[in-house]
Amino acid sequence: MMSKTKIILLVEDFRIGGLERVVETIYYGLDRERYDPCIWCLAAGGELFQSVVRKGEKIILLNIKTYHDPANIFKLAFLLRKNKIQILHTHGYFASTIGRFSALLARTPVVISHVHTTYFSFSRRNKYIEKFLSHFTDRIVCVSKAVQTFVVEVEKIHPSKTCLIYNAADLPDPRSLDEQTEIERFQLGITHKDIVAISVASLTPHKGHHILLDATGIVMQEYPNFKLVIVGAGSLRNELEEHAKKVGIFNNTIFTGLRENVFPLLKLANIFVLASTEREGLGIALIEAMATGLPVIGTRLGGIPEVVQENTNGFLVSPGDLHELALAIKRLVKDYDLRENMGGAGQRIYNEKFTATQMIRNVETLYAECDNLRLK
Repeated sequence: MMSKTKIILLVEDFRIGGLERVVETIYYGLDRERYDPCIWCLAAGGELFQSVVRKGEKIILLNIKTYHDPANIFKLAFLLRKNKIQILHTHGYFASTIGRFSALLARTPVVISHVHTTYFSFSRRNKYIEKFLSHFTDRIVCVSKAVQTFVVEVEKIHPSKTCLIYNAADLPDPRSLDEQTEIERFQLGITHKDIVAISVASLTPHKGHHILLDATGIVMQEYPNFKLVIVGAGSLRNELEEHAKKVGIFNNTIFTGLRENVFPLLKLANIFVLASTEREGLGIALIEAMATGLPVIGTRLGGIPEVVQENTNGFLVSPGDLHELALAIKRLVKDYDLRENMGGAGQRIYNEKFTATQMIRNVETLYAECDNLRLK
């Protein structure tokens, strides 16, 4: 019997977020006849960490909070060597930095770095580290063409080191969501007569929630039955609630906080909006919304235009332009047929490019290619 390939999916923490959803999908989707995966959390756990623990799956918290202490790099290298890890697959800047330094010391056979966003705020030092570590990395996975362009043109990493694997979402059986959706609708005070826009994103500055709230104020002047559901947590929660009051839309704006399962909320909505203003690798929430059959509105930023096809499954607007955003929302609010047609187109695009099955197949192909390169 052929032994299974031991794989570590290395992350900083395992809270609820797009990066973590991708790691979760890879972990559960890998062929267990061929692979033996485990998730290692460097610094902290989180909501998804607890979920994996409850299911009795393989996940470990290492309590390593910095790569500036060389002892931590040696500690991780020791663990990689001790556990005879054959593939290290890192996610996010911190995990990719300490992970690859440690893998170099441990002589881990295959090292893959997964880049989930465009880090335009990187200092010269950050770029130098990325360039240096690329020489000891078998492949750098980019979640969108925009991220791949950033890695090649900004970080100056050779294109041959990179590959494109789109993020994906695993859609639950829609019939299983009906009861949960109606419970959510009742608890949130949403009626079937309301037109609901939903945004799923961390409550942080670059996600553009202030712009979305201002645009909602404009939409509500014409459509008082319009409601906005904001799903997510972050440092801006209180500030955004106060802003909603200032704009005069607080009673029509619902902040749900974090949700491990967003699909019942997506299913009760009519429109999905992602108003990112600074950076966006490839929003998982956009893909989940398309899978659910929602028309989507996003900004012309990062990987969003690779998901949102203008006038096909949704609209693209300029980052930070609240009037353009309000206009796009109003076009969908007033036109039921347009919402239905765009939602249907989104589901077709999802099935063509963004299913979990496709992403897992691409990841497993990458693992096999890197393993074959090592053996040559």
